Amino acid sequence: MKGPDRLAVGRLVATWWLPTVIACAVGALYVCYSVAQWRALVAPSWDLGIFAEAVQAYSRFEAPIVPIKGPGYNLLGDHFHPILALLGPIFRLFPSALTLLVVQDLLIAASVLPVARLAQRLLGRGGAPLVGLAYGLGWGLQGAVGAQFHEVCVAVPLLAFGGVAFVERRWGACMAWLAPLVLVKEDLGLTVFMAGLAIAWRRRREGRPGVLRSIAYALFGIVAFVLTVKVLLPAMNPAGTWAYSLDGSATGAGTPTGGTTAARAIPSLWDILTTPSVKLVTLLVLVAGAGLVGTASPWFALVLPTLAWRFAGSVETYYVWDSWHYNAVLVPIAACSLLDVIDQWLEPKRASRSESASALAEALGEDALNDLRADHVATASETRGWRVAAWAVACVPALSLALTATSLPLWHLPALAEDPRMAAALGALEAVPEGVSVETDTTLLARLVPGREVYWVGTTGTMDTPPEYVVIDARSYAWGDQQVDAESWGSAAHPGHTYETVYAKQGFRVARRTS
Repeated sequence: MKGPDRLAVGRLVATWWLPTVIACAVGALYVCYSVAQWRALVAPSWDLGIFAEAVQAYSRFEAPIVPIKGPGYNLLGDHFHPILALLGPIFRLFPSALTLLVVQDLLIAASVLPVARLAQRLLGRGGAPLVGLAYGLGWGLQGAVGAQFHEVCVAVPLLAFGGVAFVERRWGACMAWLAPLVLVKEDLGLTVFMAGLAIAWRRRREGRPGVLRSIAYALFGIVAFVLTVKVLLPAMNPAGTWAYSLDGSATGAGTPTGGTTAARAIPSLWDILTTPSVKLVTLLVLVAGAGLVGTASPWFALVLPTLAWRFAGSVETYYVWDSWHYNAVLVPIAACSLLDVIDQWLEPKRASRSESASALAEALGEDALNDLRADHVATASETRGWRVAAWAVACVPALSLALTATSLPLWHLPALAEDPRMAAALGALEAVPEGVSVETDTTLLARLVPGREVYWVGTTGTMDTPPEYVVIDARSYAWGDQQVDAESWGSAAHPGHTYETVYAKQGFRVARRTS
């Protein structure tokens, strides 16, 4: 290898080794958490099973029909996330819902790389672990991992790489990284719109062509959003509507308990921001994640669409900060906004010092060295003050994480032990052959997906022929205080048909349809 090549490789290694180590550490921690959840039979909702069924369909080059949501239900009519088709080959190699959990963990870990690298460039080597770990273990990312797999995990690295490109003024790369967001979830087209406006604002002194291209990019985002919610989603939704609109047509299909969102009067801006009070806590944690000063960055405006649909909605889980996946997209935006402000503080000082020194040296020659040294001392002192300020605000997200750690999922990792009923659960799974249709509650929902047609116990009412098997965990939170078993429940839920118990152990019941 030639000398220059060795130098290039050395610089590359020096630049990336520490961010890579940090990203790997974050990924390993999240994988440990996900595996611990899996072994503990934790099932926060039916969502993991839903996405497992969708990705399984993609792995077979089929439309994402998800029986868990209802017979013949096309999941692209629920939320618009065709990008999940890219996970099909991975699921084909590793057909398990656990695969999706690990993929999510790795995507989040990948997003740490650019953030930690940029922090290292701006603040020195110590900035990488300070900002990288505070970001990677941030409240919204922990919440996403704790809530298990959701499509927004794909948006996290896109927003991180795109945000770093924004800070570094690599406009083409920024746009390229964010464009796929319109294929991740329907509302993210609005995020792309805001990104285009932020780029246009930052490029306003570069001339009209750059600004116009940025505005055109913003229009691409808004057009994608309108097309998705007005045409694509209604076309594929069984009810012919956007299931999560705020106009009263929402189906409430995002939770296993179902329900509807009634039409209501549009609240005032004050009520949207303050009622209930948990919204204020969410805003406070978000601002802390941006180091407070990050709110001055035009990039921070990207949080507005996500906050708008969440806070204007009527689903209480939309408002929270310490759980679920709704905050995942906010965390990389906040981190990059903080780094953008730090860059604005430090870059002009570095550039000014360099340009002044070069100009004087060229104009005055060697005789100007004494003057340059004096100027350097003054400039260095000013720069040192800005660096102290930069380090101070960079510590804010870490401090916020430390203060809220006990409320976040990773704090409870040591308590996640293997469920003592695991052997019984595996026995129940083995009692259901591959290739059959099965109806179940949330506990084993995702585990039953590979190789089977899986329904949730609340979505089979319109079936002409009921599922061949019923699997029930009598101890599942889904049943509350009800006393249920698979045989009696299946026969009652499907009049004219009977079921017989083929497996019963430690609360798990499996019944096979006999007529």
